[in-house]
Order: sequence, then C-alpha cells, then structure tokens
Amino acid sequence: MKSNSKILIIIAAILMIIVSSCKKTNDIPSSGDVEIGIKAGQIAPEFTLPDKDGNEINLSDYRGQYVVIDFWASWCHFCREENPELVSLYADYRDKGFEIVGVSIDTDKTSWLNAVEADGIQYIQLIDIKGFESPVVVEYGVVSIPRMILLDPNGKILLVTSKASEVATVVRGKLD
Repeated sequence: MKSNSKILIIIAAILMIIVSSCKKTNDIPSSGDVEIGIKAGQIAPEFTLPDKDGNEINLSDYRGQYVVIDFWASWCHFCREENPELVSLYADYRDKGFEIVGVSIDTDKTSWLNAVEADGIQYIQLIDIKGFESPVVVEYGVVSIPRMILLDPNGKILLVTSKASEVATVVRGKLD
C-alpha cells in the first residue's frame, strides 16, 4: 500500500511540473501593464528565425500588415487549445492584411512539425530549438505559453495575451 502512495505522489509531482511549465497566464493583464519583456505601445523587437525548411524569416518581412506573434509548443496543452481559433482567424483574414507568425518553443523539431500538421496550421511557423533559452523568447520576456502578441502594420504592439479570442476581437475590430 505504501508503494502505491509513493507512485501516486510521484505522478502528481510530474503532472504539477508539466502544468506549471505550460500555464495559461491569466494573471498577466493583456493591456501590457505588467513588465514581461515587452508591452503594448512599444515597437516589437526585430528577429530572424528559420522556418521548417531552414529559410531565414524576418519579423520585419510582415510590416504593413497586422501580425500576431504566437509563442507556443507542441507539448503545451493550452497552446494546442488556442490553435483552432488562430487557424480560423487566419483563414478569415489572411487576404485582408493579416498574418500570424508562430514561434515554437519546442526543442524537438519532429514533434513541432507533427503538431503543425495535426492542428492544420497554414500560417508561418518558425523555430529555435533552444526552447525557453532562445534569444527571441528571452528578449520578448516569454516565461509561459501560450503568449500572443498582436502588432499593428507599423510593428507597434497592440496586445499581449494568452487568449486567441482576445486577438480575434481586436483583429475583427480593425479589419472588418
């Protein structure tokens, strides 16, 4: 009986670690009032990362459009829950001056590519397999995922959130 209790404690501890490493950050206001590396009103820092084929993609390539930078990972349950809304939003607005740039926090390229395919993601996907130690992730102050950052056509940050529904509300207000 004691060994069963120990096993349950170990399983509970592992689950706590998984949940805490991929938490929804509802405690961080979407207005950007809390310092998290970047905040609303700032110009988004430039970055360059490879796509699935190894092509270097610059954030500035998308100036002139509303852009969502979506920090996520294949192993993040909460991220994967947000993907269907982002996929739908992209389908509705990609021809209206809107782009999504996914930035994976994955450290395993195969898992990332499998998740992109499974979730039907058609928008730009980039990866730096350094995970949370990626210079882009550090510069943007991403400490938990999902993290979505909406930029205006000039690269100014309009919204920092963990909810695709908040992104969708602003995008629809701007592009409808």
